[in-house]
Amino acid sequence: MSAKIPFTLKAIAAATLGALAAMPTLAADADTDKPQNSEKMIVTAQKREQMAIDVPASVTSVSADPLTRGGATRLEDYAATIPGVSVTALSRGFTSVVIRGISTGISQATPSTAYYIDEAPIGSVNAYAVGSTLTPDLDPYDLQRIEVLKGPQGTLYGANAVGGLLRYVTVAPDMTKFGGQVSVGGNRVSGGGTGSEERVAFNAPTGDSSAVRFSAFNRIDAGYIDNPYLKETDVNRAKTTGGRAAWQWNMSPEWSLLTWAMMQRFRTGGIGAQNVNAPDMTPQTGDLQRGTYLDENQHVDFDIVNATLRGTLKDFTVVSSTTWQQIDSAVTVDQSPVFGTLFGLPPPLGLGIPGVGAATTQYVNTKRWSEEFRMGSTAFQDRLDYEGGIFYTNQNSTNRIPPQSPFLTASGAPLPLPLPIADALIASKYEEYSVFGNATYAITSQWDLQGGLRFSHDSQDYLQDYKHSLLTAKPVLIEQQQNDSQTTYLASLRYKPNADTAIYARIATGYRPGGPSALPPNIIPGGKTSFDPDTLTSYELGYKAALANGLASVEAAIFTTDWKDIQIQTSTTTAAGTFQYFVNGGTARSRGGELTMFIYPVRGLTLRGTGAYTDSRLSEDAPAVGGLDGDRMPFVPKWTGSFAADYHWAVGNGWQAWIGGNVQYVGDRVSNFSGKTPFNVPSYHTVGLSAGLDMGAWRLTIYGKNLSDERGVNFLNATGLAIPGLNPYGNPYAQGVIAPRTIGSDLSYRF
Repeated sequence: MSAKIPFTLKAIAAATLGALAAMPTLAADADTDKPQNSEKMIVTAQKREQMAIDVPASVTSVSADPLTRGGATRLEDYAATIPGVSVTALSRGFTSVVIRGISTGISQATPSTAYYIDEAPIGSVNAYAVGSTLTPDLDPYDLQRIEVLKGPQGTLYGANAVGGLLRYVTVAPDMTKFGGQVSVGGNRVSGGGTGSEERVAFNAPTGDSSAVRFSAFNRIDAGYIDNPYLKETDVNRAKTTGGRAAWQWNMSPEWSLLTWAMMQRFRTGGIGAQNVNAPDMTPQTGDLQRGTYLDENQHVDFDIVNATLRGTLKDFTVVSSTTWQQIDSAVTVDQSPVFGTLFGLPPPLGLGIPGVGAATTQYVNTKRWSEEFRMGSTAFQDRLDYEGGIFYTNQNSTNRIPPQSPFLTASGAPLPLPLPIADALIASKYEEYSVFGNATYAITSQWDLQGGLRFSHDSQDYLQDYKHSLLTAKPVLIEQQQNDSQTTYLASLRYKPNADTAIYARIATGYRPGGPSALPPNIIPGGKTSFDPDTLTSYELGYKAALANGLASVEAAIFTTDWKDIQIQTSTTTAAGTFQYFVNGGTARSRGGELTMFIYPVRGLTLRGTGAYTDSRLSEDAPAVGGLDGDRMPFVPKWTGSFAADYHWAVGNGWQAWIGGNVQYVGDRVSNFSGKTPFNVPSYHTVGLSAGLDMGAWRLTIYGKNLSDERGVNFLNATGLAIPGLNPYGNPYAQGVIAPRTIGSDLSYRF
């Protein structure tokens, strides 16, 4: 928080109410001990099964099995192994995924990455339901793989896929066998607590043409943050439970129906951050400590149901996907560093009452229906593949901070005041219709051309109801309605000189929807009551090849991206009060390159390396966020990379053993734009090792994560109030850190 911000009660409205508004899958197969070449791998990121080499875009597929063997349970465990991907996370359960540097930082409200589970679009679409951090982060136990499609995917996936797409591919029911798996495991964090996990999966045919699959898990993530104020240890210990039930019915040789329901519950009593003081970022009270005067409870619930119908009508393939989801979250944050300072100041700046604490609890609820129907066929003797369809989604969200009163930090007793700290509600409705089409034409046996077009129209209804409170001098009631239309396109040219090599060039666009700005009319000169969609155009050149008769493979891409009318969250303080709202401001560009290589030098040994360079920065001034032309985009590392080795060998009597290791590197970042007190966020690396033994139906795994015990930082934000001459930096800062050294083991049984 800048020292230039006024330090009155109104000044904190923006800070408080602003919140309102691995491993690539190329490892050797443990049973056959034969390398699976990446270019032969089937991916579905373009909504149809294709070999990876036939996708004219940069796509990374991460197999779930090596993730579970290495103890990976969350995206931050393996994001650095995916070129061009970075994450920020204040705490478990609240992770923002950034692809190719398309982000305005940790305060970004609307997601720039699209999320899918199979055919189901997941998460919030508009700017008022915390969609950038309330994102699915699934346990990989019941997944086949995670696919990351980089660059804008506006024609295939519509709104918000401006950076790219993250798609979870689940394990489908199997009609050929009865079986399942049970596993238990535990781990310990250096200087922290212990964790555990229990997982079960069960598959059974229910006839000649149908099958069911059930899976469930219960995971305890060990805590490692202590609270010296309350004398509590490991406060960020988290519990996640989840389950999935799926049923597949092959109604005929031409038609099949897959239905599934998934739930996930996340609970924790503390934030995975330590308090540090700027400018040198030294711990305020001690390493891995965050002092708060109450428990910062966090709850996130995901409930998702999907039904996907596939079939053929004469020469056409047909897909219909219907999805319902509900996301509920409740987050309590100690605001005492702000309110304690304000209440302690002498009048008229404050109330002159020392030792005052305060907290806010934010509740977000989102319910969303989505339907996609598409049909595809071929023409001109199969030289033309084409597909078209319609998409509809309807989202209703509420985002509220109920009335809360400050308290005395010494006793916890409420401090009676005539007004609550805040009493605020935002209710929003988003509705979108899209029509899209994509086609690929084989010009010759070596050259093909792909094109796509999508037209989208959305309408939004917005209600902002801020009651009279300490943060709202006058009640605010705003009702707005906004309509927008947007067209996106895709064009790519691919050349395959042989079956194992492909070179492609790609141009693609994407957008994020606009909406009501949350700014009342006539508050500031030239203030707009709405903001427009922001748009992005990407140019990419890529190369994919299998080399040395399949003993090596390479995928490389270079890109440049232009981002216009960037959506920015900003605030203003006037005589009528403090208002947090959205504007369009500035342009940016992101340029870089990505490389993934695999080598199989001897039987059973897989070497893999990845690297990415991303230079993402403003290309003109953005005064609303204090950004200047040339400023780097916050929390986007210029360099990321990884190296891993896995070796599998036969022990005898049908037993298989393996050992593997990996190093992941995340480069330095900046915390904010140059006009908003930026700090350098240092680079870090992690080292992981795993080993195991397959003994018939039994598997034993031992793993270590972050063996170098790095304090990797993936979040940094001021939580105090900036006061010139007294607290110019707004200390303390919440510094999100990755889990320290973790050692664990897992035992599983397959039947």
